[in-house]
Amino acid sequence: MWISVSPLQQSSFSVVSHNLLKRLGGYHEIYYLAIHYYGLPQEYENYTILQFSDHKQISEYLRALRPEITVIYQSPIFIKSISHCFDEIRMYSKLILYVPIEGYPITEDLSFMEKADLILVPSKFSQKCLEKEGYKAEVLYHGVDTQIFRPLKPLDQKFSEPILKLGTVASHVWRKQITRLVDAYKLALQKGLKNTEYYLTCTTYDSTKWMPNLNVYAQKMDIPVKISRTAYLNLPVQHETIASFYNQLHLHLLPTSESFGLPNLEAMACGTVPIVINHGAAPEIVDQYGLYAEIEGYLATSMGKFALVNVHDLAEKILWASENRQALLRLAEKAIERAKQFNWTNVTSKLEEYLQF
Repeated sequence: MWISVSPLQQSSFSVVSHNLLKRLGGYHEIYYLAIHYYGLPQEYENYTILQFSDHKQISEYLRALRPEITVIYQSPIFIKSISHCFDEIRMYSKLILYVPIEGYPITEDLSFMEKADLILVPSKFSQKCLEKEGYKAEVLYHGVDTQIFRPLKPLDQKFSEPILKLGTVASHVWRKQITRLVDAYKLALQKGLKNTEYYLTCTTYDSTKWMPNLNVYAQKMDIPVKISRTAYLNLPVQHETIASFYNQLHLHLLPTSESFGLPNLEAMACGTVPIVINHGAAPEIVDQYGLYAEIEGYLATSMGKFALVNVHDLAEKILWASENRQALLRLAEKAIERAKQFNWTNVTSKLEEYLQF
């Protein structure tokens, strides 16, 4: 039994869950308790999707399905909210928590993790954060499907295009600092950046109503940012469409504290250079095959300190990229090879090993 965000939506939880389970489904009977899914049970790519909107349903599913293993892949805050069900879960099955950790020190109560039979995290960075809190975790990286996320045109042709295209794929939540990216783009324009376009593709979350309206913000800043938003719909995400979007870009901007940073990896696989920061999992995943913007400071939260990108330095990195196309091309070529090291086949095999613990 697997609990996470619906695989029919556009989030890292959805993408990771789907790619793992469709490969595991040939060897296991898998039931996916899907958050934000409100339809009838359906068979989907080697597993069964079930509606999940209330913690009381866990008891019903446990009695009906009697799973040998229950995996919960969600944020620590969400997992904590259903931790009162852990004793009952462990009456039926082993309990695995797959938890993204983006910062340290953590003041949020994590004692619920003590009831897990196994804790998985998506990076060594997350592993070290939990170790400092006294919890042992194993690393299960994310991956990328290079049959879908790949260059669709020769890179030398792409990087000789007259318009430099920047973009960001991210949820519009405060940790992603979307408005700071818009600020950096405006600053780069003021410093002489020309012949560029900036595209934002944002997933809408329930918390989006508390965030600045990006269209209004861009208009007030008087800059031409092209913004598209995807809503929560119970329709399969067309990953080819996302890959096509990355292929249009020369730079992908996501300089945020990430437990893994899946959009950066997908962009790299398509031959698009990421701009990141030296915090979170970016140095571990992107390595030397991206551009690094400086950190201005840190924001302390209950889930650790999150880095804030230096807007002025991010603008300088954008300007440098616009003036050094050949160097950017060489980075893109190496980024593609780096991305191939994170493939779903290897990740699924690793998960299979953990399931045998």
